[in-house]
Amino acid sequence: MTRQRGTMDMALFRKIVDEAVTIPAIDHFTITGLGEPLLDKHLIERIRYVRRAMPGILLDLYTNGSCLDEAKATEFRDAGLSVLYVSLNAVTADKRRQIMKLDDFEQVRAATHKAMEIGGARMKVIVKAVCSKDLMEHQEGEQFLAEWNGTFQQGGNAFLHLEGNWAGAVWPMRVKPTSPCDRALNQFMVLWDGRVSLCCFDGEGEVILGDLNRQTIREVFSGEKAAGIRQAHVEGRRGELKLCSSFTAI
Repeated sequence: MTRQRGTMDMALFRKIVDEAVTIPAIDHFTITGLGEPLLDKHLIERIRYVRRAMPGILLDLYTNGSCLDEAKATEFRDAGLSVLYVSLNAVTADKRRQIMKLDDFEQVRAATHKAMEIGGARMKVIVKAVCSKDLMEHQEGEQFLAEWNGTFQQGGNAFLHLEGNWAGAVWPMRVKPTSPCDRALNQFMVLWDGRVSLCCFDGEGEVILGDLNRQTIREVFSGEKAAGIRQAHVEGRRGELKLCSSFTAI
């Protein structure tokens, strides 16, 4: 990722949440961008603010788990986080090192088990892995599910996520997309600086739909650019859109 990096100002964050409260269609809020959220010094304050403003919303975040510990898991639970996703992405230390360049497999594994214990019925903890013939083969996927679920079936506390090619930035598309993308139709991705990008797979912010520093959520979502993208997906014309035609999850 080459675009400028930063952390969202709390005033802007509160502005976005305050408007989201007035939009009944918003029922899910994810406090995760394309960085590691546990490095954000305002993270607990953000979780608390969303939970107070929207008591019934599904509130989650994704972490690589490197900074996860008992104290943080307790803070997340008490602040009102609904779901904590931990991207372990491996069944061995060597494989996590290959995939994520992190040498902390046992630490994250232990912290995740502890977080599950702390979360109990109040905060669900789900362990993620990206599966593909390049990253996690079928046998490893079964091993992953068996450890975290006690079964070979997906669900519960384990989630195998199909790989994405990050809009063609990582590798060529392997399967031609033929149906509308749920991200284009139903999701709203806000970057740290308030700009609204195409989706979470637009890592460089190549397609900007608006700017919440000077626009509202409604204005951006209903704007000509965002509406045109949704229309193209609904009409089966996603191939006309550069990033949408290059992205796939398989």
